[in-house]
Amino acid sequence: MLQQNKLVIGAAVALAVLVLAYFVVGGQDPSAPVDAASEDGQPALVTDKGALENDNPLGEIVLGNPNAPVTIVEYASLTCGHCGNFHRTTLPVLKEKYVDTGLVQFKFRPFPFDEVAMIGAMLAQCVAPKQRVAFLDILFARQNQWLSSPNPIDEFQGIAQQAGLSEADFVVCRKDEKIFNGIRNMQKQANEELGVSSTPTFFVNGQKLEGHHPVESFDEVILPLLPEDALN
Repeated sequence: MLQQNKLVIGAAVALAVLVLAYFVVGGQDPSAPVDAASEDGQPALVTDKGALENDNPLGEIVLGNPNAPVTIVEYASLTCGHCGNFHRTTLPVLKEKYVDTGLVQFKFRPFPFDEVAMIGAMLAQCVAPKQRVAFLDILFARQNQWLSSPNPIDEFQGIAQQAGLSEADFVVCRKDEKIFNGIRNMQKQANEELGVSSTPTFFVNGQKLEGHHPVESFDEVILPLLPEDALN
């Protein structure tokens, strides 16, 4: 038991050092508000799509048909209230209407703004690929619960175990520099190349939508991108 506690403490210290370096060197303020809704107007079209077209080096967290005519890429932080609202209310409708019908592929990319969100994002990459979407679904479904907990990481561990991640793997994942740096680099690239600075931010075939939008806003962007007979 003593050895196990030492491992957990060591993992926590290692991650704390990484996170501190991340926010200090990267200039990010983990306490800054990130839930601001987007401005009204037409979505901007991103011309340099390198960051969108490059696969997540840690393994994509993806739903839907890889040959779908429309791809939605979401950059989100697990501690972002608007992100949680989108995943609980809007995404299920989009999934039924477009993803399950083969018209849209949906990709989740982590954009953590604080230590808790970073740990959650790392764990999402550590669970088995087939469990990643379900793991994220549970995290967002229980967001209010673990955000209000005195120790959200304990909540994460219980959810991760349900997704098949052992206690030992949980400890290893939390101090995995490769996963940490992979997430940090994705976030840095999205910020510098795509102008992502708040969450959630979506790209629908390169068209940028910031903030939590209703289904109707996604309809306006998606429908013109579909073949004429797609919904028949």
